[in-house]
Amino acid sequence: MGRYAKVTESKFKAVKILLASGSTHKECAESMGLSVCTVGVIKRSETYEEYKNITYMTSGYYRKKMMKEAEAIKEAEEEPVEEVVSDAPASSETKQEEIGLPAQVVEYRQNVTIQATHYMMEELRKTNELLTLISNKLAFIVEELTR
Repeated sequence: MGRYAKVTESKFKAVKILLASGSTHKECAESMGLSVCTVGVIKRSETYEEYKNITYMTSGYYRKKMMKEAEAIKEAEEEPVEEVVSDAPASSETKQEEIGLPAQVVEYRQNVTIQATHYMMEELRKTNELLTLISNKLAFIVEELTR
């Protein structure tokens, strides 16, 4: 019935109103042309943006992407760790230990992956657009003042 129905912000608000008025999930789903699961996700969401983020996180595309990243991280962890060992002879190492200095320096390299949610990416795009507009306005003002 509502398998491919697109949830717009107005539809999201309408479902929220229906749920607040005491309608059941099944009644909301039938009246709005959605699935019962979608109504449940809408009920758990505070805002429309949060709903979009939840649906993106549960989508098959996102899961496949996370699986690929997990495999890449697993492969990176299986690579040997580089160690930097001093070239000094063993006798000087024992002297360093007696003085209280470390015998060798070991360096570990790690890969860090940062993941941003769909909502965060949308907010960053909006911020970049605003900064571009501000920059254009400032350029216009400077141009007008130099005439």
